[in-house]
Amino acid sequence: MIRMIASAGLLSLIASTAIAQNLPQGRYELNACSGNPYSDGVMELSGSEILFYESACTVSNPEAVRGMGGAYLYDAQCSGEGETWTARYMIMPGWENDVVFVQEHWAGVYAYCGPATPAAPAPPAPGGATK
Repeated sequence: MIRMIASAGLLSLIASTAIAQNLPQGRYELNACSGNPYSDGVMELSGSEILFYESACTVSNPEAVRGMGGAYLYDAQCSGEGETWTARYMIMPGWENDVVFVQEHWAGVYAYCGPATPAAPAPPAPGGATK
């Protein structure tokens, strides 16, 4: 039983690593970089996560798109504004370090604006104590 659990954990780690290798990493903005961190055109790709202004998705099951170098189709589990949904997204490299993002009934080109924003550190415990 322990061997099965360890194997499942290892496979999950390998799968998430493969997804991160396929998904371009960084902070992107629709059409051009505005410098506005609160723009609703911002998309951050980090690990297997896609972060938008008011929603976030975890992607899985990358499938290379035949004949389109670097293009991958992903299954996505998303949430935002109190809702959850599933989607299929295709993400592929553009011309100048940008990415093309395709979903049902819409596509856009996102300009590369730098590395993804690092996660904020956890706030200190009340009274200054550490956990």
